[in-house]
Amino acid sequence: MLVVLGSAATGCSSGVSDESLPKVTGAYLSDPEISMPTGNPPTGLVIRTLIAGTGPVVQSSDLALVYVEGKVWAGDREVFDSYTNRQPQSVPLATGGVMPAWKQLAGERVGSRVMMVVPPSDGFGKSGYSQLNITGSDTLVFVFDVLTSVPEEAAAQGSPVAYDPGTKLPEVVEQSASAGPKITIPAKTAPPTKLTVKTLVQGSGAPLTSGQTVVVQYSGVVWRSGTVFDSTYVNKTPDTFVLGANEVLPGMEQALGGVKVGSRILMVIPPALAYGDQAEPPDIDNNDTLVFVVDVIDAYTPPTA
Repeated sequence: MLVVLGSAATGCSSGVSDESLPKVTGAYLSDPEISMPTGNPPTGLVIRTLIAGTGPVVQSSDLALVYVEGKVWAGDREVFDSYTNRQPQSVPLATGGVMPAWKQLAGERVGSRVMMVVPPSDGFGKSGYSQLNITGSDTLVFVFDVLTSVPEEAAAQGSPVAYDPGTKLPEVVEQSASAGPKITIPAKTAPPTKLTVKTLVQGSGAPLTSGQTVVVQYSGVVWRSGTVFDSTYVNKTPDTFVLGANEVLPGMEQALGGVKVGSRILMVIPPALAYGDQAEPPDIDNNDTLVFVVDVIDAYTPPTA
């Protein structure tokens, strides 16, 4: 059951009063203060837009980037908080990511602050989530700040740059948006021994800097076999990471530093800057060279204190 309160309440049940819900104070992007009421939580999912943003409407297939704080209703115990360390949470809305209720961020506008009261059936279900000591009977309360959203088929937006692979570098051919670029490894050719980076599309956005949360699409291929071992295009979910936080391969960190948002980059990463002698079965063996084509879709800079 879904009860929407606030500006979108037309036609929905009025059985849940404001007085019976948690109180939330604080401005957009500030760490929210969530005060729990006395009494039992509502039995259905409740959503309230606390601050209405003016940005684009988040679509049901988008990847949303949010700050989120979450508490267990019973005991007023905090279980999530990405405000404090300023590291946004990425939410693939087609699946909800962490839990089904989070799908309901679709329809909100970027710049909004949203509260959700989530019963177990819309959260972690009867099994709960033991790692956070959440039981199968716990109702959860979340506050989100919607930072940005990215369509599932987003790609580089910029000016194409002439690229001649010759006989020693991979060929890159555009396919459909859902398939992403096709990467063909040159036959019977040894890979470069050093990190090799080529710009295929020059974006017009700001250069990437350390500490930003970067949103990318990519395809990854093993040089040895030509096998595609990962593709966000095929998975229909752009990826996110914090640049400079060692969340991606060292070679990718080096290749993307200073790249402008909107760009498409080809990178050939030698083993020492990839997985080295740590195989990643079934596709990546020890000392494999990897090839990526990466589209830099967006970058979010945390606000300064």
